[in-house]
Amino acid sequence: MAQYNIRILNNSGANKSYFAFMQVPKVSSGGASPKVYSNVWVSFPEITQGGWDTAQYTDTTFACWSQPAQALNPTTVIDSGGTIEVDTTTQDTVMFSNGVARGFTQVNSPGTANPGSFSIVSSTDFTPNNHFVFGLARPNGSAIPAPVATFDALPNEIYNITPVVKFYVGDGYYQAGQVIDLLSVSNAYATIDFTNQPSTTATVIQGLNGAFTVSFD
Repeated sequence: MAQYNIRILNNSGANKSYFAFMQVPKVSSGGASPKVYSNVWVSFPEITQGGWDTAQYTDTTFACWSQPAQALNPTTVIDSGGTIEVDTTTQDTVMFSNGVARGFTQVNSPGTANPGSFSIVSSTDFTPNNHFVFGLARPNGSAIPAPVATFDALPNEIYNITPVVKFYVGDGYYQAGQVIDLLSVSNAYATIDFTNQPSTTATVIQGLNGAFTVSFD
């Protein structure tokens, strides 16, 4: 299990808050493919000019579920629910139930998901009116994995979820788990892709012109 570090250095000339998020996974199902929302993976509030902060994470993958009080939109914060570790190399399959033990009830490993994916199988004991959401969560240095992508869950479905391991950093204050509208939160982002990189540490610097540069140390 590899450990990665993302460091953010604020050289913008002013105190700034930052946030990191992941590229949304590919999600398919037997019915129509759901709309997938991006959630803030980690928040870096109030980094002073010249200051820096670090997020550490591993490449562990988690399935997640939640039942937010409101529909998914850019004001929704996913701050409760459950996660369970899955392995995309063994194509794990996770069972979800709204029974007495609400949540993920079983993991089949190896499972029957598509290659490079995990799948969530929903039961028939809920309806869309229950407002459950499923998604992908990643470690962000805290005790609880943070949701990085969520979508509305329907009963009696098999969702195949294929993670895309690419991160982005933008400026602005958002809570971890908050749904974001990528078209309105920032004009420029830093792109962090550890694929084929020998280093496990990326340093993101925002300069005086607001643009981001990324180096791998």
